[in-house]
Amino acid sequence: MNAAVKQGAGYTLFVLFLINFLNFFDRAIPAAIMEPLRQEFGLTDTLLGLLTTSFTLIYALAGIPLGRLSDKHPRTRILSFGVAVWSGLTAASGAAFSAMSFFFARLGVGVGEASCAPAANSLIGDLYPSEKRARAVGIFMLGLPLGSMACFAGGGHGAQNDGWRAPFFFAAVPGLIVALMAWFLIEPSRGAQEARPDAAVTVDRPFRRILSIPTVWWIIASGASYNFASYAMNTFLGAMLMRYHGLKIAEASGIASIVLGATGLV
Repeated sequence: MNAAVKQGAGYTLFVLFLINFLNFFDRAIPAAIMEPLRQEFGLTDTLLGLLTTSFTLIYALAGIPLGRLSDKHPRTRILSFGVAVWSGLTAASGAAFSAMSFFFARLGVGVGEASCAPAANSLIGDLYPSEKRARAVGIFMLGLPLGSMACFAGGGHGAQNDGWRAPFFFAAVPGLIVALMAWFLIEPSRGAQEARPDAAVTVDRPFRRILSIPTVWWIIASGASYNFASYAMNTFLGAMLMRYHGLKIAEASGIASIVLGATGLV
């Protein structure tokens, strides 16, 4: 690893954290403003659940080709482009004129956000040696609970004061700034932090190699099961508090920010 990359590892990790923070902030906005969204477009809970399911599925599927791109091309540029795309489409979500236009904008956000995990984790692997990598990944992953907490806390107040579209416009601006920051990050050499001489060697048939590991299947099964439950709670908690407990959107989102965001810090 060259000296410039090594000295800038902390700054790069900070930018990656900001990207992950915005990733989960933007992802949680529909849940934070679900009730006024449902009322404006006359949506059923089934359609709202379908929106979240479709977003999750396209996010998962798009991650595979974007991961392959991250293996072949500069990851900093992939991240920059991905953040710019999902930020622009987050603003488009706020400008939606129908349920279908909102649906397709959110699918586009899912594709853009799918660039985050493969490219960012790959960068961290080349910025930090194995004995420091877990802590670096932990800092990066703090973006998940902090982004969710900030979205529910701020998004609910924004929706109550300025309408449900306001949080989408608010989230797009810092996203475009962070996309520019990512563009100018220094790309580290692949395998620069690996002690093993064969660590950077290209693996033949990588998908078959990974899926031949039994532990991977348990990780996939447990991750799918966990996310099935967590996305259901994330999506409908605020709406439940408003419908059945008579809370205003800012109050409901404030409780959701603690239940879904603050607890994740632990």
